[in-house]
Amino acid sequence: MTNMSKQISVGTRLGSMLLDHFFMTMIAMVFYLPGMIFTFARAFEVTHEQQNIDFLGGTFLYVNLIGFALYFCKDCINGQSIAKRILKLQVVDNETGLVASPMKCFIRNLSIVLWPVEVLVALTNSNRRFGDRIAGTKLVVFDGAIEQPKVEIGQALIPVVIAYGLMLLLILPFKALMPPIEQKKIDFVESSYDDQSSKEAEKLFADSLGQYLTASIRVYDQIEDSPSKYISVIIQHNENYLESDQDFEKIESLIKPVLFSKFPEKTFVGQIKYVYKTSSSMQTRIVPISWTPEN
Repeated sequence: MTNMSKQISVGTRLGSMLLDHFFMTMIAMVFYLPGMIFTFARAFEVTHEQQNIDFLGGTFLYVNLIGFALYFCKDCINGQSIAKRILKLQVVDNETGLVASPMKCFIRNLSIVLWPVEVLVALTNSNRRFGDRIAGTKLVVFDGAIEQPKVEIGQALIPVVIAYGLMLLLILPFKALMPPIEQKKIDFVESSYDDQSSKEAEKLFADSLGQYLTASIRVYDQIEDSPSKYISVIIQHNENYLESDQDFEKIESLIKPVLFSKFPEKTFVGQIKYVYKTSSSMQTRIVPISWTPEN
């Protein structure tokens, strides 16, 4: 009996699917980790930047998609993924018995999105899952005696590019529907930074509320197309006043009058960033300060 005609056991088939899922998830994580590390690092970073939150990962989304694209192309090199090489299996053309082309391997893996259905089909036919029927392929026991085709990098890369393009087409509509959550960005003039006023305001907070908090303040005297100043305030609390709305309202009622005593209300716009930070966690609340000049 040739390897081509050997029946693959259901256990081997399911083991191949599970191992593939494990290995490809690990590979996808390699592309996901940079964004995760960057996000985690910034989570404990307190700056005066006007921040936004992008639930889809911002720029790193495009790096993350590479891992998912490779998942769809896991069998593109000689019809063998990492798991199939371990278990001595191979994807071949159902009609000719030759090694399936990279494009056919890509097409058969599009059905991965229906993974539970694929498992059920594998239980009834261990050689051909749903994706095999679409692509015209089947899974066989690898025969080392048969000469394997030379790997053409160009042919293997084409499905990767197509897979990446498909992932973009799927994700971009969601990205358009879920833009970053951000306050309206204020275009202040960087060169108008007022160091003296900033330090005077910080001293005022230290003298008035130093037992409760530490203030970091940046004052900019000019905003593009506006007569107002731009002021960014970071309040580092000594105790957690942010968890309870009632406690937050109390501390806010102490902070704003101090700020307005130095910079009268409706003469500036900006933000107050309230922060409570420990060695292992951080809570923040950002309150914008804005007003519309009367004509």
